[in-house]
Amino acid sequence: MDTLRVLIADGMEDFRIALADSLKSKYQVRVSTDGREALQTLQADPPDLLIIDLMLPGYDGLGLLQQSAKRQPLPIVLATTRYLNDYILQTAQRLGVAYLMMKPCDVRAVAARAEDLLAQSASPKILPDLNAGLASLLLSLGMPTKLRGYYCCRLAVPELVRDPDLSITKELYPEVGRMGGWTAAQVERAIRSAIQAAWTRRDDQVWRQYFSPGPDGTIPRPTNAAFLTRLAAHFLRERGE
Repeated sequence: MDTLRVLIADGMEDFRIALADSLKSKYQVRVSTDGREALQTLQADPPDLLIIDLMLPGYDGLGLLQQSAKRQPLPIVLATTRYLNDYILQTAQRLGVAYLMMKPCDVRAVAARAEDLLAQSASPKILPDLNAGLASLLLSLGMPTKLRGYYCCRLAVPELVRDPDLSITKELYPEVGRMGGWTAAQVERAIRSAIQAAWTRRDDQVWRQYFSPGPDGTIPRPTNAAFLTRLAAHFLRERGE
């Protein structure tokens, strides 16, 4: 089997070198320092996985993905960004970004996600595009997108889909923290606040599709663990697992 190829497009030299070093023992790794160079490489010799900073110098990452998608199907895309808003999130989803990580993020966490995506790419059943479905579900549950907890949930639920046996406090919170640059305690508090906000503004008809009402007929506010595992179970069921 041919060695899988990875293209890292990132303007931060230290991050780019460290990530390439962590992956080159398993994959054929190429690097680009700016968007125009990355676009040329992507179009001339598409990789199996593109790791791209959406704020690339020279030609921003979203523009690069849009331009490349016009000519050929995109490879698997793992994107990183220091800034996130609804436009970036929606555009990344529309372009088929498989995984989005907030910077600053741990190089080991990015490398682990890259390995996961490449290992799972051989099986469409194992590589779901959770981004659009999860975003839509969180919005339908009333979770405000401006809250940090919203982004924590966007990172946490796919981790539970990949490994439902993860310990919420000992493994999941620290992992989400590594990806987003937060402490585990900050992740726990952010998710709790976001769930509270969503529960306060909930549409009971929507919530009853995922959470059971209590003896008094109202839906109790779920704990972090109950909320995250319930959402992960929803996507696992969609995959037939």
